[in-house]
Amino acid sequence: MNQFRNNPKFADSDDDRSMVKRYVHQPLTIEHYGIHAKIQENGKVLITSAGEKNKDTNEIEYDEVEIPASLIFKLATLLKATRTVKFVGISSEGE
Repeated sequence: MNQFRNNPKFADSDDDRSMVKRYVHQPLTIEHYGIHAKIQENGKVLITSAGEKNKDTNEIEYDEVEIPASLIFKLATLLKATRTVKFVGISSEGE
């Protein structure tokens, strides 16, 4: 049976043992066949499509979105290309 091990990656320097490695992404927005995808600095991706405004309630109604596999592969490539390493204090790890 495998045992869970929590071994965070620390900075290489002994002076920086209280720091852990986190990826920071360059914010980026792309359009792919009418679907807009935005990569945020924290690595999360927002995917939206044009919704219609309900005339009675003035709320935007969103339809279910099917995302082509080509968009997922494009986003994966862009996520890798836009990330950089940033060392943050252990106390801010959960942010």
